[in-house]
Amino acid sequence: MCETRETYHADDQWVQMKVSPQARKRNPKLPAVWEVRAVSYMHKGQRRTVYTSLPAEHYSSEAVAQLYRERWEIELGFRDIKSSLQHNAVTLRSKTVALIYQEVWGLLLGYNVIRREASQAAVAHGQEPARVRFKFAYQYIAAQLIVMAAAQPLSRTGARLAELRAGIGNLFLDRRPRPSRPRSVKISKTRYPVNRKAAPLK
Repeated sequence: MCETRETYHADDQWVQMKVSPQARKRNPKLPAVWEVRAVSYMHKGQRRTVYTSLPAEHYSSEAVAQLYRERWEIELGFRDIKSSLQHNAVTLRSKTVALIYQEVWGLLLGYNVIRREASQAAVAHGQEPARVRFKFAYQYIAAQLIVMAAAQPLSRTGARLAELRAGIGNLFLDRRPRPSRPRSVKISKTRYPVNRKAAPLK
């Protein structure tokens, strides 16, 4: 439950929320209530609410919503680096500080090169860059770079880059709605026999 303490406008309020008993049990130092700014906005036809401590006198509700979208894009970028470039590795491979810096810079440079080529391909096809999935673009570009490295002559680099971007154009995400699959309860496996015709309890 939220209790409004101050209203800046209909979609921007300073609210007070109760801290759950479970959270206070884990950390008795937590207060009974905490106050936060709640900013609501519409995104793709859905109403979303962001909780923040950013002061209203310095950040408008539009600015808060924009900052949240930018932060979300950064989080997606980290996910792509971890899942695709690092193949879900938990740690870096390097063992020294200098090599760790080198590895991180290599990951960031590789990520930005792939994003740039995917964006260029999207613009060439009149599409939004966000419609190119990073994983597919990464796999396609990595395979094509191996082919380019072995190809001759090197003077055709410009033409090969054009061919590369044309190929990325086939990787756009399909915007068809996902099929609806109602959830069903599945019986967990057991080593004991299950009597499916048992009489109901009375």
